[in-house]
Amino acid sequence: MPPIILFILKALEGRGAERMVATLASTYADMGYRTHILCLEATQDMLLDARVQYHIVPYDEVFSEQNLDPESTQAQAYESVAKRIDTYVLSQIGKPDLILANIYKINWMMAYSQLPNIVNVLHTALSKQFQNQLLESPVQTINHLKLVYGAHPCSCVSKGAHQDLIALIGNITKTTTIYNPCDATGIKTKAAASSHLEHFGLVDKEYIIHVASFDDMKGHRDLLQAYAKTERKLPLVLVGKGRLEAEIEQLAVQLNISDCIKFLGFQTNPYPLIRSAALMVLTSKFEGFGYVIVEAQALGVPVISTDCPFGPRELLPEQNLIAVGDIDGLATLIDQAIDNLTDYIVPLNQQLLPEHIARQYLAFGYVLDSDKNEGL
Repeated sequence: MPPIILFILKALEGRGAERMVATLASTYADMGYRTHILCLEATQDMLLDARVQYHIVPYDEVFSEQNLDPESTQAQAYESVAKRIDTYVLSQIGKPDLILANIYKINWMMAYSQLPNIVNVLHTALSKQFQNQLLESPVQTINHLKLVYGAHPCSCVSKGAHQDLIALIGNITKTTTIYNPCDATGIKTKAAASSHLEHFGLVDKEYIIHVASFDDMKGHRDLLQAYAKTERKLPLVLVGKGRLEAEIEQLAVQLNISDCIKFLGFQTNPYPLIRSAALMVLTSKFEGFGYVIVEAQALGVPVISTDCPFGPRELLPEQNLIAVGDIDGLATLIDQAIDNLTDYIVPLNQQLLPEHIARQYLAFGYVLDSDKNEGL
């Protein structure tokens, strides 16, 4: 029988980590593997390849505050969920040959799992994600991260995130860097669909685009403040949803730029809008990778970004980057890019194509298996 590949994540929301999972799942199906995705919530903002089997082990309890104590109610709840996941997987899917556990919440739960061949996939920088906890209770936080990420081998989506992980928890488990895959062919196919620009009041190649959830880390406030300082030759299009959306809309009014900004909400297929943009801008305060950068590169769209930890500096040259928090510098870079668009086009690194990335995960998994076997 073909090997079983299992991805585990909270839900199929339309963010970078979820797009990475969907891309890799299709790639493993292409390679003849039995591919499964298991989620805790039924939220599904994206379509899955019909060859990928989709499972839900429901769990939607929300803790108002993270309690990192290993004896906390939250830890006990997560241990219970891990047991349910183990039982479900072994009875309904079989023994996986590779399990890719995505996002911190899942990583924490799977620290209690007894399933084999688990790899934690880290999509962001832990030192940034846990910045406040590390300041308030550093010993407890580091011990917690060692519990979560020391339980299984870890793969990070950028070299910076990899170095960050080791700096926090040390070399207590096997680690590697495997970039997120970019399905250039699939992206181009989806981008060929109608972008309905007229419906949004837009003109082809005459707008700037920013694609991100409305969260603090995505830097919408800095983007709007910088955009207000530009010559505003082109409108700014914001694609995404999130808890800060209303606040950012109000900020646009306060800055007197609301007539130049279009809020398009979440788009199931954002690629036609990205393809038709004159410029892509990423303004994150931190990232694990910066997936929208490679999506823009796949479509030949000029892209600029904050030089945030981590990811963008591994994907873009220095001239395409600006320091986080440099509002005036970001405004200047936007104007420079608009006036010299072709100078800011960066070709896609072919090493990011999905089959190459999929084989890297398999190779990492096989190394783990051989190490285990050597110890028997």
